[in-house]
Amino acid sequence: MIALPPYILLIVFGLFLAGFLFFGIANVVLLARFGARNAVGLLASFAFVAGTALILFLAWQSLGGLDWMAPVPLLSIPAPTF
Repeated sequence: MIALPPYILLIVFGLFLAGFLFFGIANVVLLARFGARNAVGLLASFAFVAGTALILFLAWQSLGGLDWMAPVPLLSIPAPTF
C-alpha cells in the first residue's frame, strides 16, 4: 500500500496561504492608497477583508478535527492469493 501523510497537503495549503497573504496585503494596500476615497471603496475593502476572514475561519473549523498523522492510502495493490 502506498500512503501519503496528510501533513504533506498541509504544506501545500500553507504555500497557497502564503501566496494569498501576499496578494491580499497588496490588494488592501492598493485599495487604501488609490481606491478607498469614497463609501464604495471602503465597502469593497471591508467585503474583501470580511470574506477572507470568513474563508479562513471555515477552513480552520473544517481542518481542526483532522488527524494529521493518519496515513491516506493512495494505491492499494492486493496481495496475490495462490
